[in-house]
Amino acid sequence: MKTVAAAIEFGTSKIITLIAESGSFTRCEIVGSGTVPYAGYLNGEWNDREGLLPAIEAAVNAAETEARRRIQEIYVGVPSEYIHVTTAIGETEITSPDGRVSEDEIVRVMDDAADQLNLGEAGGNVLHRSPAWFSVDGGKHTMSPINARGKRLQALVSFIQADPAFIEDIRGCLAELGLEVSAFLAPTLGMAILLMNFDERDKTPVLIDVGYLNTEISVVEGDALTFHAVLPIGGGDITAELAQALEITMEEAEAIKRDYIFTPDEFDAQSDPEVRLEDGSVVTFPRAFVSQTIEGVTDELIEDILETFRFADEYIAARSQVYITGGGLVNMRGAKEYLAEKLKRSVRIPVVKAARLNNPRFSSSLGLMDLVFDAVEQQAQIKGENQESGPLKGLKSIFKKQSTDE
Repeated sequence: MKTVAAAIEFGTSKIITLIAESGSFTRCEIVGSGTVPYAGYLNGEWNDREGLLPAIEAAVNAAETEARRRIQEIYVGVPSEYIHVTTAIGETEITSPDGRVSEDEIVRVMDDAADQLNLGEAGGNVLHRSPAWFSVDGGKHTMSPINARGKRLQALVSFIQADPAFIEDIRGCLAELGLEVSAFLAPTLGMAILLMNFDERDKTPVLIDVGYLNTEISVVEGDALTFHAVLPIGGGDITAELAQALEITMEEAEAIKRDYIFTPDEFDAQSDPEVRLEDGSVVTFPRAFVSQTIEGVTDELIEDILETFRFADEYIAARSQVYITGGGLVNMRGAKEYLAEKLKRSVRIPVVKAARLNNPRFSSSLGLMDLVFDAVEQQAQIKGENQESGPLKGLKSIFKKQSTDE
């Protein structure tokens, strides 16, 4: 019997609802999607609170219509501005009779990390707790410590907390639509795990998600986010600056931005961008002026990214790979090369392996759905664990433990 699950994600400029079912050849298949533009949020506040509920309803209805089914429960992705990442190193004695790491030590070391942070007093809701690494007796970092022999176990553990105000707000909106929240999850974590394989995540990569109104920077290690920051600048700032400089509408400026080439060949360098205005006329603008405007804002974003890198120096290695995604910048031709040159680092655009929505602007939504099926599989495993015993009981859920308590 196929499993069906729904998820909703709140981007800075659009709300996306996905309905997926477990597939025969893939983990899950998107059978319905709804994407609705809305005013988004900035600095932790909704830009148009009154328009939020109608936008949610429209996104859900569109997904239901395409999937040809109604949903009653839904997983909710908590946006980057409403999450907080903290880390701590936990430590515990290895007390098993044979001196080998068991499940008990894994649980205790992660609990010790939580105790150090006093998460219960912080006021946030813990969405996920994930290990970045384990170490036995100060030895090599590993993600597979089970059965390793030693006296003490250490672990770097990441905790993702959500703003209670967001949870209360969205739960209320969905309740008005007759929808129950299955769990709140962090799409950022799902995106990192979906876009980078284990070997890549083991090398502390940096994931940069450039949205319309903000840019999210995450450092990844193991199954965890070890650093997270949100910059209040995104692709929409480029569009707004163009609109003001050229005295055109945001829609017209967006069209010019989409066609802009950061690294033009000789022919493109001599071609001036043009746009069709609302009155039907076509206007041409000097490429040099358009370039100065677009690259000026992009350089501001890059300088903010570099400053964040300096702030996160203890988490980022000298050769940490940079991955960039999101709809704010990646779809502009030559953006990857331009960023690589300015950041002085190798930059990659990760490919989302999906039959549908395989565009960087949907990376976060697909990452959320990947987390959803993680949660579904873990719930099924927990049910099975109640009927079995043995040393492997619950092993997978420990290594990717995600608390969805509200």
